[in-house]
Amino acid sequence: MSTIDSKQPTPQASPLVLEATLATDAVSAAPPIDRRHDLDALRAIAMLLGIVLHAALSFSPIPWTVKDRFQSDSYYVLFAAIHGFRMPLFFMLSGFFTAMLWRRRGLWAMLLHRARRIGLPLFLSCLTIIPAMWIVTALVSRPAPPSTESAAAWEAVVAGDTMQVLQAIEQGDFDVNAISEDGASVLTVAVFLGHTDMVKMLIDKGADVHQRNRDLGTALHSAAFLGRAEEAELLLRAGADPDTLDIKGQTPKDLLTIDFLTTNSIANAFGTSVDERRLWEGRQRIARQLGIPESSLRQPADASGGPLAALFGFLFYFPFFMHLWFLWFLCWLVAAFPLYAWLGGKLRPTRLLRWLTCSWASLLWLVPLTMLPQAFMTQQTFGPDASIGLLPLPHVMAYYAVFFYFGALYWDAGDAAGRLGRHWIITIVLALLIVFPVGLDLVSGTFGLVRPQDELPFGRLAASFLQALYAWLMLRGSIGLFRQTMPAESKTLRYISDSSYWLYLSHLPLVLLAQWLVRDWPMPTVAKFVGIVVVVTALLLLSYHYCVRYTWIGRLLNGPLRGIGFQPVNHFPSAPVA
Repeated sequence: MSTIDSKQPTPQASPLVLEATLATDAVSAAPPIDRRHDLDALRAIAMLLGIVLHAALSFSPIPWTVKDRFQSDSYYVLFAAIHGFRMPLFFMLSGFFTAMLWRRRGLWAMLLHRARRIGLPLFLSCLTIIPAMWIVTALVSRPAPPSTESAAAWEAVVAGDTMQVLQAIEQGDFDVNAISEDGASVLTVAVFLGHTDMVKMLIDKGADVHQRNRDLGTALHSAAFLGRAEEAELLLRAGADPDTLDIKGQTPKDLLTIDFLTTNSIANAFGTSVDERRLWEGRQRIARQLGIPESSLRQPADASGGPLAALFGFLFYFPFFMHLWFLWFLCWLVAAFPLYAWLGGKLRPTRLLRWLTCSWASLLWLVPLTMLPQAFMTQQTFGPDASIGLLPLPHVMAYYAVFFYFGALYWDAGDAAGRLGRHWIITIVLALLIVFPVGLDLVSGTFGLVRPQDELPFGRLAASFLQALYAWLMLRGSIGLFRQTMPAESKTLRYISDSSYWLYLSHLPLVLLAQWLVRDWPMPTVAKFVGIVVVVTALLLLSYHYCVRYTWIGRLLNGPLRGIGFQPVNHFPSAPVA
């Protein structure tokens, strides 16, 4: 690695000479730390966990593009345990190595390096991988053909033929709590379509009014959304809970205020239409049933958002970047890095800085700082949200910025002694066996250890605290584990680390296709799950070795290689997570 020769600026020095001098000062201030092979290995394993995480989603009872015919809470536990810390760890590693590049090469060299390794691959992916994701998503989202026995019953549900549905239930050909291929209960479908007699019949036959749909909403959510007052009354008499939260943290009461344009567009997408006058009349009747002032429901046309709300949704929620939102966030964070360089340009690896970043006392400021944006995220899922739109959601950006710039501080702290990962066994055990189960229970009630967060004083605050604490504990524990077990370079892990960028970019379309192909296979879920992980990983590694590694794509992602060896010419990790 070459550095810029030091020069003393003169009063007539050019801006280029001044920049060279500043870069030299930064290099001289760099902490005396060699390449962290343990962090390379950690990145490689975390990359593989990304495939595991997404493969588990089709077997989990939470919203996902492809749903396997067999579901199990154990896969949701696996997903939550990985998701709760994996992406924060990636951002921390990226901040660490970004600071390393800055200190050793200078600010402009670092920015150019990140533009080549992050910005350009993201731009090319927007022309190739993201369109492929849209195509694959459209393909795998198509409903699978139902069985012969249930197909006629579902057609009768849609047509409103109550007697035919009743006959199918009594003959055992149709379950009163059946779930459609798009994740909606039969009761929800009947309510959504306004089949009042069928709703009454289903309730009389024991339909579960608390049954969750794929979006965690209930039939009462649909009734409130579309102003189905008669259906809402039947559901409430049967014990439906008006305070149940869906995946977006909305109760049926909240859906009473959704504007007409949004309501009508969603209803049209599912094959029904809405009359605005009847919608508001129905919602007002439901409001009276729930004891809500009717005056609080109807909003002026411009207050509901109209074109402005549509623009907001397009910019923040349209899936521009799909699973590559992580790269887009890095572009923003790297663009803001000069501010960190200005503020931290004089930082030295002092004892105080190490204490603030590496000691257990660091949790006293890191956890509260992370709790704040965590509190604004989806309340019914464990861990942080993603943000796939053109504009990052502010609270999501703030959350990951904490981890990114902590990584930069960690580099500047010069933790040669490995203080951050000390007592890693105790840290991981505490995180996985205490903090995670209690936090997951507060969010979803999976284990039944504690009451849900909405039933406890300060429950949501406690849930945010435990989710933030879990992320930091697992981050510290993982770094300690890999520093202890993989301190030296391994050619195998070096190879996997080099391939991690390609695997990250390309894995999700293959995972979705694999999930779609096996979703109806009558075999144990563990066999399907392991098969998806192994086959997708093997295909991606083969594609990397024969189609990427020694091509211009490999040079774009990882830089030039030394012949056919494992090491890049530059000794800086070039994948976005490092």
